Amino acid sequence: MRGQVVLANSPHTQCFGPSDVDTLLVSGNTDRRWYVLHTKSRREKKLAQRCSQLGIRHYLPLRKSITGRRGRRHIAEVPLFPGYMFSYLDRVDYGHLLRTGHMANALNVVDQEGLLNDLRNIKDASERHALLEPASIVKRGQRVRIVDGPLFGLEGIVRSHKGRYRLILAVNCIQQAVACEIDIRMVAPM
Repeated sequence: MRGQVVLANSPHTQCFGPSDVDTLLVSGNTDRRWYVLHTKSRREKKLAQRCSQLGIRHYLPLRKSITGRRGRRHIAEVPLFPGYMFSYLDRVDYGHLLRTGHMANALNVVDQEGLLNDLRNIKDASERHALLEPASIVKRGQRVRIVDGPLFGLEGIVRSHKGRYRLILAVNCIQQAVACEIDIRMVAPM
């Protein structure tokens, strides 16, 4: 079972903010923007915890990684995008997070709506219990929309791997992607 990946149900995969009514991937306040936070090595969960303590809205998608050695299995929650977390910040919040020592820098996101659409796809796939695993970003391929089944409405790029079809869900601003297996009969070209 080495390297098998399953969806994690963790508090870090949810939106944290000043109120429980906040929805995850929404913007609106002109003083705040969504940023991609580049974290120091293996500090994604610590930074997410600090965001929670400060009431800063953030999104850290996690997955369970199952590894095996000498007949033992080890299960750990690991970030879906190692080294990255997404947060809705203003200048004051940025200063608080920078002082934690967990953040290397923040990447400015020019296309806010594009990032939110990418993250919504990841979040929707996670909530629908799709088996997500890291994948390389696809430069060439057909963009498709799922038209039937449990992943209905998701959009991505289809790729074939060892006779199976996968939908690549990309977060373009960090050049990272995840893949989930799909039934090719349930997709339509865009």
